[in-house]
Amino acid sequence: MCATRQTFTKSIQNTTSSDEELMEKRLELLETKIASLENESKTQPVLFYAIVNSRSFTLNTDSTIVFETVVINEGYHYNKYDGVFLAPQDGIYMFSWTVSSVNANCIMTELVVEENVISSTGEKEVDNGVYSSASMTAICRMKKDEHAFVRTTGHTGSNYIYSQDNVQRTSFLGILIKAG
Repeated sequence: MCATRQTFTKSIQNTTSSDEELMEKRLELLETKIASLENESKTQPVLFYAIVNSRSFTLNTDSTIVFETVVINEGYHYNKYDGVFLAPQDGIYMFSWTVSSVNANCIMTELVVEENVISSTGEKEVDNGVYSSASMTAICRMKKDEHAFVRTTGHTGSNYIYSQDNVQRTSFLGILIKAG
């Protein structure tokens, strides 16, 4: 008796309709997941609050203030190493900052978005032995990937920042108010 051997082969060219249906379903699931992730990134809160922590220093004119201690940074769009906020999407943003000084020193600052000065604040001619602070809140429209930061102005030669736990803090915050 001779044994017969049967061989079954299938070419990669010959896909069955069930294989195609399975691939289409998997593709639809992937597309749905991608759309969900894109929507989720648009609805994530965008806000940060950072401070200068217990130190004092002098900055020259047009120097970016680095608020190195991050209290909250939802979305991680504020960079504590360079002091710059990067807008994750088009929208209307609100920024607020406080700068503090002491004695007869002065501090003059401005909020800058892509080299456009939005607003400014500061303290000049403070009495000796006095702690002083100046604050400002500004609202502006930003486009995705634009930068916002607080810097010293050209109104004085040097700007003295004094930020302490038990007196006053120098701080910066930003929040996306309305997307789009």
